[in-house]
Amino acid sequence: MKILKTKDLNINDTLPEIKDTLLYRIYLAIGTIGLPTILFGIISSYKLEVSKIGIWSALAFIPSLIVLMNYRKFSYVLKSNLLIATLVLIGIINLYGGAIFGASLTILLTSIGLSTLLLDKKTIYFWVLTSSGVIFIFGLLFLTGTIELNVDYIQSSKTFSSWATAILLYLWLGGLFAVSFNYLFKRLNNKIKLIHQNEQELEKKNADLLILLEEKEKNSKELLKAKLKAEESNKLKTEFLHNMSHEVRTPLNGVVGFSRLLKKEGLTKQKREYFTEIIINNGLKLQKIIDDIVELSLLNTKQHYPELSEININEFLTELHSIFSLKISEDVKLVLATKNSNKDLKIVSDHHKLTKIFGNIIENAIKFTKEGTIEIGYFESTDSTTIYVKDTGIGISDKDKAIIFDRFSQANSSISDVYGGLGLGLCIAKENTNLVDGNISLDSEVGKGTTFYVELPKNHKTNISKN
Repeated sequence: MKILKTKDLNINDTLPEIKDTLLYRIYLAIGTIGLPTILFGIISSYKLEVSKIGIWSALAFIPSLIVLMNYRKFSYVLKSNLLIATLVLIGIINLYGGAIFGASLTILLTSIGLSTLLLDKKTIYFWVLTSSGVIFIFGLLFLTGTIELNVDYIQSSKTFSSWATAILLYLWLGGLFAVSFNYLFKRLNNKIKLIHQNEQELEKKNADLLILLEEKEKNSKELLKAKLKAEESNKLKTEFLHNMSHEVRTPLNGVVGFSRLLKKEGLTKQKREYFTEIIINNGLKLQKIIDDIVELSLLNTKQHYPELSEININEFLTELHSIFSLKISEDVKLVLATKNSNKDLKIVSDHHKLTKIFGNIIENAIKFTKEGTIEIGYFESTDSTTIYVKDTGIGISDKDKAIIFDRFSQANSSISDVYGGLGLGLCIAKENTNLVDGNISLDSEVGKGTTFYVELPKNHKTNISKN
């Protein structure tokens, strides 16, 4: 039957949905249990032949039965109020027919209880006042003798049908209220648990979201940092290409230009030698630029490995001093600070790479030192030897120290305009220092000079990794 198809329950139901399901079940209980009870009351009324309470109760119940048959067509408010009104009407009928001897008080009290479960506060007050008013008015009518009992309840109480009807009715109404309250309590309890569970899940999701937002913010900062670094790298490469174009073109123009001058007839021997010297010097500059670019390209392949040999530090520095003494100007003095050092100090390293490292550092010092001294020396510790090159040149600012060893960079772009160069020397020095397991660092003050330190292990790794 259609009326027996109960509405499905779900833990996610809202409070109005829970109350509507409860109301449906109450209607169903009235339809399946209340109707037979009222029919039993009708039969009893015929037997008593003095009261038709059962008949009037059955007629009062008909609207509720119609609602049950078409439950979804009516609003919740209408269904709730109709149910309470039906109980109040049945209570009035029972009061009229049997005063307090019947089920009237139980029915009216049940109507009050159900109203508190199903309706809003304002409507609850209305039905409480209505039910209480009915009891008061009928009590007053019976006390004043306005209404007299038409049923001998003392006599009827001696019959089995009367007791059976009373017991069944009381059990039905009491059970109906108890089951309704229990159902609503369980549903609301489940709802509270669900809300608590949802709050916990929401807290967890909020925490996860916070972590995602923090990661997103971190990633955004890293992306911004990478973008700025890429832009800076692009800027440096652009400046490098500009400098390289200038650095290559200048000596190349010198070579081409003075080579053409050599073809002129009537040149004196002195001029020819002067032009030839210029061509050679420019050719050497061009060769140095090409060597630096090739060296950096080879270092970039990560295919360079040290060729280890035993190196006497004093002999190595003396060799460097001899080579660069010829390249230095008269206003600068190249000093070798090894007078009181250990003459037999030796380390295991790559002689060729050490020459490139200190060659670039010393050339850098010569370029940026117009007067004063450039000092080459060393000091030793238990496990390492540190060679230093100290000059009295232009110095390096603190903000430029971080990029001085980067590729294509100089302390600032204006340096290349004044002093020339591609900014590759110190980068090549650092790359080669890493290859021989060394560490390069510097101390500098603008206007007072710079000191480069290269710390080298006394005993290099005998097994060189080629991965």
